[in-house]
Amino acid sequence: MVSDTISTWTLSETLSGLALVLATYLIVVFKILPLYMKNREPYKLNRVLQVYNGFQVAFSLYAVFLYTRYMLRNGVITTRCPKGEDLQGVINEIYPYFYAKHLDLLDTVFFVLRKKDNQITFLHLYHHTAMVSWTWLHLMYHPTDHFVVVGLLNSFVHVLMYAYYGISSLGPEYQKFVWWKKHLTKVQLIQFILVISDLYYQQKLTPCPLPAFFHYFCVFSIGSFFFLFLNFYFRTYKARRSKK
Repeated sequence: MVSDTISTWTLSETLSGLALVLATYLIVVFKILPLYMKNREPYKLNRVLQVYNGFQVAFSLYAVFLYTRYMLRNGVITTRCPKGEDLQGVINEIYPYFYAKHLDLLDTVFFVLRKKDNQITFLHLYHHTAMVSWTWLHLMYHPTDHFVVVGLLNSFVHVLMYAYYGISSLGPEYQKFVWWKKHLTKVQLIQFILVISDLYYQQKLTPCPLPAFFHYFCVFSIGSFFFLFLNFYFRTYKARRSKK
């Protein structure tokens, strides 16, 4: 597939590459690592987690900078349809987000190595696989600047999320500094509402809309995230309050 001198993958090529990545991820976290850990004590990984979470915060801040700068230059709803070298510049700024969604898969790897199997929920796996799928379709098949707001909001939430994980990994004496965990879920829910609104108006107002299947995949993914996270919020915090 060629888009104004920029070579991109066909849909079938994109889906094949994506399938390979997701299959490798699921085999590692469901087969290879559990077999490796079967007769081993869980790893603590405190130092590794501190470095990992610190890097995630820094990398997410970098993405926030990239997409804030882009939005200030071109507006919240982009209508300029970049082509040629301009489109290549957009692609270059998609790569950090693409890498970040793959780096996020290490969350599951660390859960398995620490034997925190209760953390590997349907929501966790679905969220990671859907976001990796999104970035593959975005970068390999249909690169565009339609998702600047999505990248900005999601990266900002990841700054908060990995800051929480980083502080938590420092030990019990630091738990008093993460009292805002419940509010982090609220921020995530607000993020999903803002993203769906942006996807709707971006698709409606741009002269170069996304392929319909890709647009509806994005809207469905974010909508399902909202209801799954909302369910998590009520099960975790409202049920806990009822017990008290």
